[in-house]
Amino acid sequence: MKKLVLFLFIFSLSIQVKAEVTYLEILKNPTDLRLNLQYAKEQEALGEFKSVIATLERLTALYPTNIDLKLYLLSIAVKTDSTEKVLRLIDEIRQSDEITEDVKTRVAQVFDDINKKRIDDEKAVARQKARQVVEEEEKKRTQVATKKSNWTFYQDIGWKAALHSNVGNVSSSKTQYSAGSVVTMNGVEGDNIETINTVTGAIYQINETSNLSLSVGTSSSEQNRGTADENDTNTFSSSYSKFFEKNSFSASYSFTDTNTRRAADTYANNLSFNNTFSLNENHRFNGGITLGTNKGNQNPSNATRRNQNTWKQGFTAGYDLLMGEGAQHKLSLKYTYTDTHAIANHNALDDHTYSVSYTENTPWGNFTYSYSESDKDYDTRDSFVSSATTRREDSATHTVSMNGSLGQIVRSMPSIKLPDFVINQLNSLSYNMSWSETENEGSLLQHNYNKETFNFGLTKRIYY
Repeated sequence: MKKLVLFLFIFSLSIQVKAEVTYLEILKNPTDLRLNLQYAKEQEALGEFKSVIATLERLTALYPTNIDLKLYLLSIAVKTDSTEKVLRLIDEIRQSDEITEDVKTRVAQVFDDINKKRIDDEKAVARQKARQVVEEEEKKRTQVATKKSNWTFYQDIGWKAALHSNVGNVSSSKTQYSAGSVVTMNGVEGDNIETINTVTGAIYQINETSNLSLSVGTSSSEQNRGTADENDTNTFSSSYSKFFEKNSFSASYSFTDTNTRRAADTYANNLSFNNTFSLNENHRFNGGITLGTNKGNQNPSNATRRNQNTWKQGFTAGYDLLMGEGAQHKLSLKYTYTDTHAIANHNALDDHTYSVSYTENTPWGNFTYSYSESDKDYDTRDSFVSSATTRREDSATHTVSMNGSLGQIVRSMPSIKLPDFVINQLNSLSYNMSWSETENEGSLLQHNYNKETFNFGLTKRIYY
């Protein structure tokens, strides 16, 4: 772009300039090409580009076949960032019968550069709008937090639909080991599950650097073809967060009661401690430890459930690279190790998970791509399944997701004009959609499978 502007500027200098011309002389001689060009050059030197454009537009109307005049006007339009005028002039020049190949090439370059600049400007406007949305939401949260009461209460109401290509993790061979023999593996493959959930939460602002959050929730899922994954779930969670200097510390506890309708209830307790250290605005390190138990309800319909009771401990370590204005881009690396113990040793295992993800803040929401690999090694063989082979699984998962608010989507479309109160309502309505593909390889037949899952969900948040 700079080279072309320089070319057009040099071209304009090639016009001879003599003594100062007054506006009165122009009024007396409006059709004098030499005099008007001299006046235009003098006005250009003074930075009076409006006068230059007015003069040149009058001359191009008088001399419509003069390519040099239009090129001169084009150079001024480029200087003044008049995109519409530049595009109109380029079109006029291209339609001229006297245009040379050299002029065609140079004009084409101007067109490419002005078009690139227009695209860059549109992206900059979109990013600015996205920042404004974030700032407005942060302002709302700040306003809520600064009320007389330190408590903030909210209600989430959500719906999610999940489409599964292999909901039952049926092996690719449709077979499995049972008591040392290979038998047919029955189960539902393609299916969809709908889930309705509600969460009631509260946040207590202890001081400027710490807060406490509590929530209780319930969900109910319905499966279309099968019933194995239908469940009713109740949850309770609490967390404490503390921000100091370059560190962000959190401690959280959660309890989950899952009533799988065709199996025993499951009770899960999880406790975690995490800390994030920000080296600077671009580099961030994080780590944490986890403790948990998973217990099945003993009942006549599932007498061996107790053998699946587990308790675990593990840790995570990660690194985030933040890039771009306002951390628009984020690259994350993470390693997780989990050591799971069980009453029955064949249900005990070590799990190593490695993941990498990329997140970009777009005008429509947060886009994320992630890839993870998991290696599971079980402690001993399950003689009921196979007395000769110890269970081992290696899985790889690709995930693409997009999440944000419907208000962000509307704001990113300038052609859509909605009242402010409608926009505010859309801002409180968040969406989430994702697609994932998992390839699982196991030492036992039943654990060799592939599956794809597509999720779409909407959540409405109401503050009290």
